[in-house]
Formats: sequence, C-alpha cells, structure tokens
Amino acid sequence: MTDPQAAAPVDGDGAASSGWSSGPDFPAATSAHPGGIDHPIGMRDVPGRGPVIPGHVSIASRALQRVGGAVVAEQLLVERRDVRVDARDDDGSLALRVSTPMTIPPLTAVPADQVGVVATITALQETLTRRMAEVTGRSVSRVDVTVTGSRLPLTNGRLS
Repeated sequence: MTDPQAAAPVDGDGAASSGWSSGPDFPAATSAHPGGIDHPIGMRDVPGRGPVIPGHVSIASRALQRVGGAVVAEQLLVERRDVRVDARDDDGSLALRVSTPMTIPPLTAVPADQVGVVATITALQETLTRRMAEVTGRSVSRVDVTVTGSRLPLTNGRLS
C-alpha cells in the first residue's frame, strides 16, 4: 500500500502539495480567462450567469422540507410547527406533499367576494412552486395539499 503523502507532488519548499492552492500567485490554482479575469481551474463563464464552479450541490430532504414548511406557514398564516411537508424526487424535480391547517376568518365575517378554500390552496400551490425554485434552485413537479384543520386568525394574541 502506498503512502498518499509520499506520492503527492512536492512544491518549491519541499512540502507535499495536493495541487490545490488559494492564491493567484499559484499557477495550479488559476487559469487565464479570455476576458483577462483569472478564474480557478475548471471555472467557466455561462452567459447571463457569470462564472460557474464545477461540482455538485446537494440539499438534504430535511432542508427542503423546512423551506417548504416555512413558505406554507407564511402563506397561510399558521404556525410552522403545525405544517408538515414531505419532499420526494420526481425524475429530477420535487414532488411535495403538504399537510397543514389554514387560517379562516369567522364565517359570519366572510364577505361574498372572499376567496374560498380551494382558491386559497391553489394560490398556495403556485406560491410554493415558485418560492421553492427561487430558494433551492429545484423545480417542483407537483404539490399535493391536505388541509388538516382550520384556525381563526389571532388579533393581539386573542381570537378575533
């Protein structure tokens, strides 16, 4: 078995080097950019986005669920702890399953032109799809919502 340090390239001071360095004075760390800007090796410019560094970014399912839960709670004016979001891969996109209560005004105070439950949930689906893409960079293929209950809005810490 070979020692990885023994096989590593040696720099000018005799120290083992991995070939990675952080300064522009090290030719192994940067490559000349046609526009005169030095980028780390492997980085390339994408029109409209600027420099892109090669590599892979993973967002844990738990993080996706937390982001989705925060968006739902904010949109429906409910407590985050009452919202459940399950995020699954759906051929590269996200499939979300949401269980949440929703805030509704007292039924005696609902004007005739007030938006109903179905319209509120449809707006939630649209907002959740857009916000998840903005925050996580992942597209959402579907959002299934189960309304688990209703809550009256709070005014100054009291039910209105």
